[in-house]
Amino acid sequence: MYHHVNELKDKFTISPDDFQTQMEYLARKNYQTLFLNELIDSLKKGKDKRRMALTFDDGYLDNWVYAYPILKKYNLKATIFVITSRIKEKSNSYHPHLGNVWNGESKKEDLPKISNHYQSNLRCVRNSAGSDDHISWEEAKKMSQSGLIDIQSHSHLHSYCYVSHEIVGYCRGDKWRTGWLTDGDLRLGIPLYEDKPALAGRKYSDDRDLRDGLAEYVSQRGKEKFFEKRDWKKELDGVASDYRAGNRLKDNYETLEERKKRIKNELLLSKNIIEKKVDKKCPFIAWPGGAYDNDLVKWAKECGYLGAVTTQPGTNTSNTDPMYLKRFEVKRGDLGWFKRRLFIYSHNFTASIYPKLKKLF
Repeated sequence: MYHHVNELKDKFTISPDDFQTQMEYLARKNYQTLFLNELIDSLKKGKDKRRMALTFDDGYLDNWVYAYPILKKYNLKATIFVITSRIKEKSNSYHPHLGNVWNGESKKEDLPKISNHYQSNLRCVRNSAGSDDHISWEEAKKMSQSGLIDIQSHSHLHSYCYVSHEIVGYCRGDKWRTGWLTDGDLRLGIPLYEDKPALAGRKYSDDRDLRDGLAEYVSQRGKEKFFEKRDWKKELDGVASDYRAGNRLKDNYETLEERKKRIKNELLLSKNIIEKKVDKKCPFIAWPGGAYDNDLVKWAKECGYLGAVTTQPGTNTSNTDPMYLKRFEVKRGDLGWFKRRLFIYSHNFTASIYPKLKKLF
């Protein structure tokens, strides 16, 4: 599982040079890369250790600019799981990519500037009308038509929701996903509650008056400077406690039926958009945040999904339920690390003992 391929340095990113080295190794060692429907068919027939699925989560622009040309160079397949609300139309035009640099059509400095993971997600919170940090529908269709890229669902919103009334912190402006939890409210001091990816949680809606009161309290006491106090959290806990003791909270949890309707609407919306825009079936989903429960799996099946990928590392076998396909995340670029992970997760025994060994060392 990959997220970004670009020149920036963060835990979600590997460089184009490192990605090319990894892909060159797969091609040289005759690994066969498969789409998920092909992988599932292969598992049913008996797993070949040199068959694998390459996947990218979120559909970031660098998937088109850097990853796609490298995959094309080595004739390797991959699946990109897109968040449909973040994909825009681009009026039949395409961003220049690394392949254009290789063939002399563009210069490297002509390639679009890539934002880091934090910045791109923060912009998505603030703007619900698509994102320039992600591939366009034209680019998605172009890659799909190449026969090397399969476009599948990563939900429509990939948002988060509160799942508990217990306050776990307060907004200090340093967490991009706060905006998803609060419908864009990023005021300093508002209470934060336990949260989960929205598809995997029963949504809790907090008391807006409590939120307003805490935001006003911090605003009147210096805004950002308020958090320079040593005991600022204890102070806000006291304000919240006093409010709850003296007021009837106007909060609520959604019912099971409300959750079912919300989730199935999003699952169907994402699926239908992809099938319309790319003109291919969309039977697979990557669980947002790797989170799921039995109800979500059941509702996804009812919406026509035939399989799903998790963020749980391990080996997929003929006994693996297609709704719980395992993946390992490529967190480092060096080839030695990559080769060791391929070996570990190609064998049931090594994949099962590896987490235990990590805890010992």
